[in-house]
Amino acid sequence: MQMTINHLVLIGGGHTNVLLMRKWLMYPKLMPEIPISIISRDTDLVYSAMFPSVISKSISLDDSLIDIRSLAKKVRISFIKNEVTNIDFYLKKISLKNRPSIDYSKLVLNYGSQTKISEEFKDLVNKQIAFPIKPFFKAYELIKKEDKYDSETEQSFVIVGSGLAAIEVAFALRKRWGKRSLKILCKSNKVDYKVLKSFYISNIEVVGKLPVDYGKILLCTGNSSPHWVQKYNSELDPKGRFLTTQKLRLKSFLGTFATGDCAVIESSKRPSSGILAVKVLNILATNILKEIKGESLKKWSPQKFGLQIVNSYPRKLPKAFAFYGDVVIGPSFLIWYLKNKIDEGFIKKFRVLDSNMNQKVKEDEMEDCRGCAAKIPQSILNETLRSAQLENFATSPEDSVEIYKNNQDIILQSVDGFPALISDPWLNAKITVLHACSDLWACGVKLSSVQALISLPKVGKDFQSYLFSQCLKGIKTAVEEQGGQLIGGHTFESRSLVDQPYSLGIDISLTVQGVLKNGAKPWFKSGMQKGDIILMSRPLGVGIFFAAQMQNINLKDSSEEIMRNLVTSQQPLIEKIYLLQDKYGETFINAATDVTGYGFIGHLKEMIDSSNLLRKDNNLDPIRVLLDLLAFKAYPGVFDLIHKGIKSSLFESNKEIFDQIISEKRNNRIISFSKTNKVNIYSFKERISLLLDPQTCGPLLISCDPKYESFLKDEWYKVGEVIN
Repeated sequence: MQMTINHLVLIGGGHTNVLLMRKWLMYPKLMPEIPISIISRDTDLVYSAMFPSVISKSISLDDSLIDIRSLAKKVRISFIKNEVTNIDFYLKKISLKNRPSIDYSKLVLNYGSQTKISEEFKDLVNKQIAFPIKPFFKAYELIKKEDKYDSETEQSFVIVGSGLAAIEVAFALRKRWGKRSLKILCKSNKVDYKVLKSFYISNIEVVGKLPVDYGKILLCTGNSSPHWVQKYNSELDPKGRFLTTQKLRLKSFLGTFATGDCAVIESSKRPSSGILAVKVLNILATNILKEIKGESLKKWSPQKFGLQIVNSYPRKLPKAFAFYGDVVIGPSFLIWYLKNKIDEGFIKKFRVLDSNMNQKVKEDEMEDCRGCAAKIPQSILNETLRSAQLENFATSPEDSVEIYKNNQDIILQSVDGFPALISDPWLNAKITVLHACSDLWACGVKLSSVQALISLPKVGKDFQSYLFSQCLKGIKTAVEEQGGQLIGGHTFESRSLVDQPYSLGIDISLTVQGVLKNGAKPWFKSGMQKGDIILMSRPLGVGIFFAAQMQNINLKDSSEEIMRNLVTSQQPLIEKIYLLQDKYGETFINAATDVTGYGFIGHLKEMIDSSNLLRKDNNLDPIRVLLDLLAFKAYPGVFDLIHKGIKSSLFESNKEIFDQIISEKRNNRIISFSKTNKVNIYSFKERISLLLDPQTCGPLLISCDPKYESFLKDEWYKVGEVIN
């Protein structure tokens, strides 16, 4: 039976969709009261009108970006970073890349377009000689790589295209590269003589065919639709754009709206123009709400022509051309000034979300963190364990426990979970599995089976079923990728009130089991030996990063690396160690743990305390650990966040652990630091903050003989050593 799910999905992080989210933020009454998600390939939108200025080095790339994920969080809708591979408008299912499909009831298409590549250039693209201007991020990276060839002796860089995008990019590249030969391959009869004159003045050669002496080729050759769109040929115009009615709705598929480069009104066909994204916004927002309420929709007709402004980037006084239909004016400083004001005004609408980056964050403004930062403070945990007469769990905690043993095999088990870390239910489930598995990996065990406990928010039954399905599929995918099996579980409905996005009302806990075969022994926290070195597998800073996101601060460089690590298994690290041990017939690991909620310091302290308790039983002197503060790796931008006062809500509890350690006399401290003379007091505090940060899917931490460092240094890095 087909579900009647209420779920509005925005496809693409295009200009209209980000403006729509901002509209909902500013005017909440216009926002539909149903679950909403946005699916975007990128976490940031490059404001296309400013991209040529990025190329010319007039502004930085960051100056042109709109943070889609932070905007989605602010307006309380679910953000899903992925690429659409197909939409079944009949079954109302969205197919995505390498993950399950998503159900919807209403749809807004604003996925933009890709560069049209003619047969003439396909082979050159495959050979990586030619590259398209879209996607912008990739094109910009390739342009930066060409900077080293800015010389008169280098082969020509060729821009292909006769449209305004090609023209402006050619001018921008001339400002970027003052010496290199630039050629634009275009139909000169389609280019205004004023522009041709400026090309001549800027030393940009106009050619009618591909020259012999070319280096790289940049294609600005118009737009084409994604491959999945093309099967709906009868619904498209000759340029591959969906045909809509004046109500902005697809002709054949009710409940589906389309705007921007991917669509055109059938009765009012116009060329693509950025100004239409702004003009169409009010009608789009109104009609989405009316469609959901079952009311009559409003009609909209675009203006026949839109003013388009193109920078010419001269060396001295900035100038620009204005295009309005067949009329071309400029180049003029006043036109440039007008464009600059328009662009700055547009991007300024979204900068309110970034204003926190320049301010210290007040403690009473911080929200409670999610993921593993939602753990109970260690002091409360240990006090409660002792009062419940479970002293051994407080004094000798282990990441996993033995639940079965015979002559050959040992089964270990652990349990872990937390409130949803991110609003994408499928990806959140995958992350939760990998986080739970780290308890097994810390004991040297591979995953074999999983049982799941899932708490779902009290929402409409069809949307609740959708959330449940996404969770199960995410868990199953992650478990099977580790060679394990999902063998059972339990669900219940939360009695706590939840707000949108409802996916953040999901709590997942997992019982994970792993098997040690052939007489192998588990790794424990308690085996640290004098002379060992301390190795770690990943950078730190996940908790700080997500605490920043809760303040609507998103660092693009950190985001890419952190999200990649969150969904990357560390099981191969364990497998490699076993291969090395088998090869050399030696045991590499003396002790191990994973760095999670209590931060590096908290979990290292557990290792030291457990090891010293065992050493005391064996009449051995206690050990201590000497850490190299400068050796620790942080994710990009994390120290900037620390400097601005960003920290997890669990930080203060973790700091109590550190304060307890340093309250001891220097010679009695179980953790001390080398090279402290190389950092000032402020840098010291910031680095300690990093070591107290709670980690979700954090690094594994091992203690081993120094002679094994050379075997492990490709995946692990040294942060300290064990001393008496």
